[in-house]
Amino acid sequence: MKKGNSVKLLLAAIALGGSSAAMAAGPYIGLNYTQFQFESDDTDEKLKPDGVTLRAGIEFNDFIGLEARGATGVSSDKRSTALGDAEFDLDRLYGGYVKLSVPVGDMVRPYIVGGYTEAKGEAKFTTGLGSIERESDTVNDESYGAGVDFNLTETFGMNVEYMRYLDKDDYELNGISVGFRSAF
Repeated sequence: MKKGNSVKLLLAAIALGGSSAAMAAGPYIGLNYTQFQFESDDTDEKLKPDGVTLRAGIEFNDFIGLEARGATGVSSDKRSTALGDAEFDLDRLYGGYVKLSVPVGDMVRPYIVGGYTEAKGEAKFTTGLGSIERESDTVNDESYGAGVDFNLTETFGMNVEYMRYLDKDDYELNGISVGFRSAF
């Protein structure tokens, strides 16, 4: 058997045999701390405001689910550049996503997630001469990411995730998050 075929066979066995994961299918709710990362063509600096993300979803089985999210910024980030100061503040973010999981044993469930996000934020640029340029905008885009759910009990777990929320021509908004979730 070729090496590539044996890897495919192993992944198929994990996917089919992994249905014994501890987290039961059904509705859940979660709360994550998220460090957003805003990158703009206007500055070389990455601005990293903090936020909280509320997640609510339903897993139909061990492999597929739907999730809705709402987030808000709790602090902005400001960086000094050669041209002046740059600051970004996330007002709100929300979206809907499809979540595809692969249970690996009873405790670990890696997943990929994709969907649609709308976000409102404000970028502020202050030049060394004191002039201020503000841009407040509401934008939407396709989103995708990956993460891992760690099941601590049948109804309680943690997760770690990376998400690309917005990818526009002149800026990006990403998020790295860690949090808890509870099934009911």
